[in-house]
Amino acid sequence: MGSGKVFEAVSHPIRIKILKMLAEKPMSFSELKRELGIKSSGKLDFHLKKLENLIATNSEGKYTLTREGYAGLQAITVVERYGWQRRAYIINIVAFLAVLTWITSKIVLEGSKPIFLVILVLAIAWFTYYSYLSLVKRKVFKTY
Repeated sequence: MGSGKVFEAVSHPIRIKILKMLAEKPMSFSELKRELGIKSSGKLDFHLKKLENLIATNSEGKYTLTREGYAGLQAITVVERYGWQRRAYIINIVAFLAVLTWITSKIVLEGSKPIFLVILVLAIAWFTYYSYLSLVKRKVFKTY
């Protein structure tokens, strides 16, 4: 199964939840249906068919993850983990620009008071540290 098909298979929240549940323990069709709160058997069957190479049935007739299923789940975990870090860094940039704009306007309107300079130095120090942490240590924008 190619990576495009794997990402297509895990492109729905219900299918992601199915993979996470099956990573914990094998489950039957009725257990999945009950745990997911799905009323329609056809709807669950549709989602299970989309996961065809990521799941299999064991000797007891319960669904389990295949090797590809574990790999797909790992890909989801990586995307979820780094997705929030990128959003957090972007929010940090916006907050830094807002503080910088506010400080600049205060300095221009009220003159260069020591408190404004302290806030400016602290904001620059924080942004520098957070940028280093995000870009160098966490590598949130690294392309693979």
